[in-house]
Amino acid sequence: MLGIMAARNKDEDLWGADVLGADFQCRVIDLPDGARATLVRHRPPGFRWRPPGALRGHAVLYVHGWSDYFFQHELAEFLTAAGADFYALDLRNYGRNLGPGSVPGFITSLEDYFDEFDAARRIIRQAHPRHRLVLLGHSTGGLSACLYAAARPQAVDALVLNSPWLEFQAAEFGRAAISALFATGSRINPLRELPRIDPGFYTRTVSSAYDGEWDYDLSWRPAQGFRVTTGFVNAVFRAQAKVAKGLGLDIPVLVLLSSRDYLLPRWNPDARRADVALNVEVVARRSTDVTSNLGLLRLDGALHDVFLSPPAVRQRAYVAMGSWIDSHRHRPSESRLRKLAGKLTARAAARHAPADPAPLED
Repeated sequence: MLGIMAARNKDEDLWGADVLGADFQCRVIDLPDGARATLVRHRPPGFRWRPPGALRGHAVLYVHGWSDYFFQHELAEFLTAAGADFYALDLRNYGRNLGPGSVPGFITSLEDYFDEFDAARRIIRQAHPRHRLVLLGHSTGGLSACLYAAARPQAVDALVLNSPWLEFQAAEFGRAAISALFATGSRINPLRELPRIDPGFYTRTVSSAYDGEWDYDLSWRPAQGFRVTTGFVNAVFRAQAKVAKGLGLDIPVLVLLSSRDYLLPRWNPDARRADVALNVEVVARRSTDVTSNLGLLRLDGALHDVFLSPPAVRQRAYVAMGSWIDSHRHRPSESRLRKLAGKLTARAAARHAPADPAPLED
């Protein structure tokens, strides 16, 4: 017992102050290839004495998207108040991990992120050994989360995908037409930078420095995004091709999307109530290739990050997500029921199987 307490105290020493303030703590994760990720947790005053909430027994791990980092404090506050234990990852070459020599957002395979997913999961499991783990991924983070859940079938109990980048904006045909070019370019020079195509509309809708309501570090989340490299685009295309073949996940998946997108190059106030990054119709259709146990919610007026949308929209998203997580808490019971149903239907099939036909008389 003393050994367990000593280990827990040593683990606590690894957590330090975070840039989001006193209610948040962070912990550096050193990765096998020498890179670094950062795990953030939400621990407000009175955390340990909070009354039981609807999501008690759940740990939620948030994963950000492209050219982003974790700063969505209100999302953490909601989930913690609802009873969950909230964590968030800043992936390698993003946010809290940027420094001299970093190439922001650079990666050549989204599966490389499995190292930080695994490390975060070990830390969370050590702190909450009996909790259900819900992976909450936004945009490219949602795409990476899908691949991880497929590669580690027993690691994740449920997926919540916030505007996941499951397919190219021009749909599968467009991706297939140009993916070979990016594969070749990535082999020759994965660090080659591509021309900027982000006009900054998304930042204009969310940042308090412009027309939005959210305060965040514009050096960690630039107005026009990071410079895109051939290596990164090739990594995304390869991941999307895997999703298109079908992942066949055996866990419940909730996808949150805006009801409309705005992908035009000229500013219009409609961008304030739409996804300006993804073709939402294409993503909605592609979601069916992730799992057969799918929940899909289209939110009128939602932005690309649903949880940065106007208050009324994100309130609906919070309630829907929380209710959905709560309704899928009994995965072990579902597994036992599935086995029982399988036995009964197999027995019935055997009972009603046609007998071997009698041989024909000569």
